[in-house]
Amino acid sequence: MVPDDAVPATPSTAPGSTDTSHAASSASVGPPLPHALARAVLGAAVMGVGLGASVALGIAAAELWGLDGFLARLVPALLVTLLVVPTILFLRRRFDRRSLRGIGLVGPLTAVRTAGLGFGVVLASAVVVLGGATAAGWLTWGAVEPGDLLLFLTTNTLIALLYEAVPEEVSLRGYVLTTLRSRYARRVAIAVTTALFLTAASTSVVVSAGLTRLLGVETFPWGVAPAGEDPASYFMLLAVFGLMLAYAREADPTASVWTCVGAHLAFLTVNRVVLSASGTGVEVDLASPDVLLLVPLYVGLAIVAFAFLGERALRPSPREVPPNCLTRPVPRPTVRRRA
Repeated sequence: MVPDDAVPATPSTAPGSTDTSHAASSASVGPPLPHALARAVLGAAVMGVGLGASVALGIAAAELWGLDGFLARLVPALLVTLLVVPTILFLRRRFDRRSLRGIGLVGPLTAVRTAGLGFGVVLASAVVVLGGATAAGWLTWGAVEPGDLLLFLTTNTLIALLYEAVPEEVSLRGYVLTTLRSRYARRVAIAVTTALFLTAASTSVVVSAGLTRLLGVETFPWGVAPAGEDPASYFMLLAVFGLMLAYAREADPTASVWTCVGAHLAFLTVNRVVLSASGTGVEVDLASPDVLLLVPLYVGLAIVAFAFLGERALRPSPREVPPNCLTRPVPRPTVRRRA
């Protein structure tokens, strides 16, 4: 029997068994199918609404207090973490009455180790792809300013963790994916989680646009994608990115959500160093706008790497009963009678 807070990285099939039998085995312990889906949608809505509200409130705070630069970015980053993470923890403990360990919130040592794993896999994938592009002359690296680079890495890490990586991973690849895995097959859970990731991104844009108008501050543009982004390209990259993060969750036997956080942080850091025009301390010239296609290419390589690690990490969790035990009769002890 697989409990709702079981580690999602546990293999969905045992040797000689089928995914269908596993789904049937878990059917008796999880919430009803519509209930699980509703809980997942609620978790994604918390992220979308929380992010959108934080953006609008951050704009209002910047206008009210005259903030700019790093502080103007820090306020909404703090707000989204403070709004989303405690709400998700409340839903998990009070509403679902399940353990936080089940959504991948592991101990500090495991968290550091798995975050390093996620960061390292994405960084290595980017080095392979971007290194090849550099050798081909598609990327040209210029001067590096160590002081500016260190400042960028410090501020970027703080903002990226608070604004995106931690709240998104705890809510989506933590709460949402775990909830869906309690009742749905692995592939279905990953696909639905990725779809809800895209929905949460669009929700945040709509909420930001509406709240800025209600607050009477600088208005945020209406749309389904951030201003200046081509919706088709934006959602295509977001979908590939979401798949990578879902596979990252299963790359380690602990199913730590911090693997996803590390992968998320590496993705944001690499992209901002390569694609930002200034402020990173590194000069990078792109031979053509088509070089941007290297981003989904290295994300795809990271998916392959995480999937490989996940296959090697798949083994029964000590906190659950393997599926084949449900169909195998339990032998009764032999009682010897005295003559």
